[in-house]
Amino acid sequence: MKALALAVTLTLTFAIASIAQDSKPSSKSNGVSGQLSDTPKIDLKATQNKIDELTDAIKREPKNDALYGARGQCYVKVGEFDKAISDLTVAVTANQNHQGYLAVRGDAYAKSKRYKEAFEDYGRALKVGPSSHYLLLHQASCAVLLNDYKAAEAPGKAALELKPNDVPTLTLLGSVERESGHLQKSLEFFNQAISMSPNDANLLRLRAETFRLLGRKDLAERDFNLLKKLGN
Repeated sequence: MKALALAVTLTLTFAIASIAQDSKPSSKSNGVSGQLSDTPKIDLKATQNKIDELTDAIKREPKNDALYGARGQCYVKVGEFDKAISDLTVAVTANQNHQGYLAVRGDAYAKSKRYKEAFEDYGRALKVGPSSHYLLLHQASCAVLLNDYKAAEAPGKAALELKPNDVPTLTLLGSVERESGHLQKSLEFFNQAISMSPNDANLLRLRAETFRLLGRKDLAERDFNLLKKLGN
């Protein structure tokens, strides 16, 4: 269980994807490999300058939710998550149906390991629409980190419908099925993921352990031997 939470945390390490200027989101044994796209490199100096500019603008227009949303996004980029949450809460209070504010605040909560709040914000963002693989996958990941595998299932499967061959989504669903005791179904997801990422050590380890739980020592040993060849 602990390994699963650690591995999903790796997925959430990449939770802050490229976001448009208006704050809209861009579209060892058991675990979920973190294979989402890396966050683009941040120019910290330029971002801090932007924060200063927005701070001055907020002094002139203290009721402009767009300014708080933009500054909150900048705070997320530089890792100041408490400040980001504060700004984005102001923005959300002023405009409760702005998907971008909710999505970015969800990112800030997730990066702060406040997974319950992140799960709720991603859910609110999805209700506002439109749906996105990004929001669905990260909501499912937060549910797993809360050990609520039932809650992870629906957004995880919806994410897979949008990206049927997405390795992180397949791995997450395989892990959810495994933790729920559905070992054969878990193997289906792991096999599909491995067919597209055959040298993924985390996936091979997941499948090997699942084979072991099923009593298939021969198949488990095969995967462990592959891991040795890969240097793991």
